[in-house]
Amino acid sequence: MDVQHVLLSPKGRIGPRTFLRGFILLTGGYMLMQLGEVFISPVFGLISLGFIYMYVCVFSKRLHDAGQSGWLYLLFLLGYIVVNTIVTMVLLPMLTPHAYEMYMEFFGYVMSGDSSSAEAFMQENQSILARALSPTLIASFLLSSAVLGFIGSRLPSDPDSNRYGPPPGRGGAANTFS
Repeated sequence: MDVQHVLLSPKGRIGPRTFLRGFILLTGGYMLMQLGEVFISPVFGLISLGFIYMYVCVFSKRLHDAGQSGWLYLLFLLGYIVVNTIVTMVLLPMLTPHAYEMYMEFFGYVMSGDSSSAEAFMQENQSILARALSPTLIASFLLSSAVLGFIGSRLPSDPDSNRYGPPPGRGGAANTFS
C-alpha cells in the first residue's frame, strides 16, 4: 500500500501500524490547518475539510481489517465529539481563563434572552476569542485524537482474508508506511 491508497481510498485493509502512521500524519496536518485558519486565513478552514474524507478512509480500512463495515466510523466520530466536548469543557477554564470569562459573558447574554447584545459581543470579540481559545482547542483535539487513535489501533485484526481483501502485507504492493 502507498500513501495515496492509505489516505485517499476507503477500500481495502490496513494493519494497526499503518493505521497509526496515517492517523498521526492526518492529525498533524489537520492541526496545522486549524492553526492556519486562526492565525493566517479562514481559507485554511475550507482546505481542512478534505481531512475529514482522509480520516474516513483511514478508519474504514482499519475497520475492514477487523472485519467490520467502514460505516462504524460514525461511532468513532460520535465518540470523538463527546470526548472532545468534555475535554474542552474541562480544559477551558484551566488553560485559557480569559477565553472562559468571555464565553461566560456571551452565554450570560444568551441566557437572559438578549440576542442582540450576544450577537454584538460575538462580532466584536470573534478574532480575539478564536486566538485565545487556540491552546485549549489544540490540547483537546490532541487528547481526543489520541483516545480515538488508540481505540482504532487496538481493534483486533482478522488474520484471514475477509470480504474486504487479504490481510495487510499479503498479496500486493509494498507498504510505504512500514
